[in-house]
Amino acid sequence: MGEASWDHGYHSSTSYTSAFFRELSPSWLDFAALLKGHLPPRDSEGEPFTFLDLGCGTGFSLVMLAALYPEGRFYGVDFHPDHVAHALDLVRRAGLKNVAIHEADFLDLAETAEPWPWTAGGCDYVAAHGIATWVTEPVQSAMLSVATASLRPGGLFYCSYNTYPGWLARSGFQQLLSLELPTARPGELGRCFRDSAGLLSQLLGEDSQPSPLGSALPGLRRELQSLQFAPVDYLCGEFANAGWSPLYVSEMLARCERHKLSFLGSATYSECLVELLPPSVRDLAMRETRPVVRELLIDLATNKAFRRDLLVRGHVRLTQQEWGQRLASLSFRLLLLPDEWAPTPRDTLHFRSSFGEIQGDPKAYAPVIAALTAAPMSLASLLSSGQQSQGELVVMLALLLEAGSIGFDRGPAGVTAAPLVQRLNQVLLDRMQEGRSYTQLALPAAASALPFSILEALIHKALLDRLEEPMLSSCVLLWLQELDVQLLSQDNQVITDPQAQIDRIKAITGAVMATKQPLLQRLGGLPGIPLSPPRSGRRRSKAPGPPGV
Repeated sequence: MGEASWDHGYHSSTSYTSAFFRELSPSWLDFAALLKGHLPPRDSEGEPFTFLDLGCGTGFSLVMLAALYPEGRFYGVDFHPDHVAHALDLVRRAGLKNVAIHEADFLDLAETAEPWPWTAGGCDYVAAHGIATWVTEPVQSAMLSVATASLRPGGLFYCSYNTYPGWLARSGFQQLLSLELPTARPGELGRCFRDSAGLLSQLLGEDSQPSPLGSALPGLRRELQSLQFAPVDYLCGEFANAGWSPLYVSEMLARCERHKLSFLGSATYSECLVELLPPSVRDLAMRETRPVVRELLIDLATNKAFRRDLLVRGHVRLTQQEWGQRLASLSFRLLLLPDEWAPTPRDTLHFRSSFGEIQGDPKAYAPVIAALTAAPMSLASLLSSGQQSQGELVVMLALLLEAGSIGFDRGPAGVTAAPLVQRLNQVLLDRMQEGRSYTQLALPAAASALPFSILEALIHKALLDRLEEPMLSSCVLLWLQELDVQLLSQDNQVITDPQAQIDRIKAITGAVMATKQPLLQRLGGLPGIPLSPPRSGRRRSKAPGPPGV
């Protein structure tokens, strides 16, 4: 559509996918701020706050946050009427009273002189997930203007976006697609993506004899192949907008600076820990004193494709003692053990990051995991019972958090949130069992989410109905067929053999029973099961250390 349209070139003929992003959680953002020595908006879990989501999409992530944090006040803004209608329906079904969704255009908001509903006192958190490089530059500028005007001094602005150089390889695909989409008839969007990917794949030559393009971009063929497994709604949001324009970090941060938004760090914890970079990159980065240049050097060296920047409207730097006290009071709890711990620790632990694998010593991590297996614990308690310095322990906890092995312990605030979360999870399960493509359930004790598919929701229903094999797998397969949902193998191939389908359902049923249902129950997300108050094990003590891990 043209620039004169209400959507300003955004692909509005489809709705975007629904997903929860842990990096938008206040607990997650607070820890990211602490990693950079900045005062978080909240003093402790359970403290009231205001949260604004700019471009909230279908509202799934925002609604989940509102259930997880009943003490917060949440606002969502989106200009797509389908997105807003879906979000309002989900709020109604979940019975939440602390979230409001507004249909509004960033350009209109930036020009209005009237106060917005969320600006009284200023927002503690403002988020804009993924949209900054999907919209035209005037809309992007208006979004940043609204973010600045909404944020209280010292508040946190989360802005994630596609970045170069990681998107350079796919830019050719996007250009081909932009020429193909205008020819699409209703229902043919998938064909446009397949045809564009197939045409570009032919230009790469053969693996044994690549073309100049194939030689220059050896990973492009794999990236194009991965597109066939992505939902069309996601692909449209990712590639089909007229304002599509990934930015180098230096370009994006310069635009943010014009709106008084200063770069603080990343909401991806490993990217805050420069000392973990490969030696050649680390040495260059640590010698560079200009933060923007340092970030650009790291992005270029690691071929970064996506950034989760954390910005502030004014820095509030912590003293060494304040930093240590803030960290010491944080509590953590066990979620899922990484594969490396089963059945016994390997010689080296491997943590994934945007710049490759980070290795960890199992002997150092074992006491931390053992302590959190017994009960949630504060950082101060972990520090007093271990051999690490505070800086070393913070790095270990950051990597375990990013790996999904541990989560933040919400304590009494999580117990308060559990009934609301369980109601929401029941709504999500019911909708998934009807074929709605939601993919997560909420975990109130840790303010996080657990991946949960339509197949797993149907298995959950079968288990509640007390079905046993072979009836259980047969019924689940029949329900999948009624919903026209394809059963996929571990490598995302469609399973057509009847016995292989049954075997796949049995395997996933075992995983649901052994892992996912117990985790949901333990963390208060299983409908109908109260969350018990947390056990003791969180002694408070001061453990100061140097800010800027």
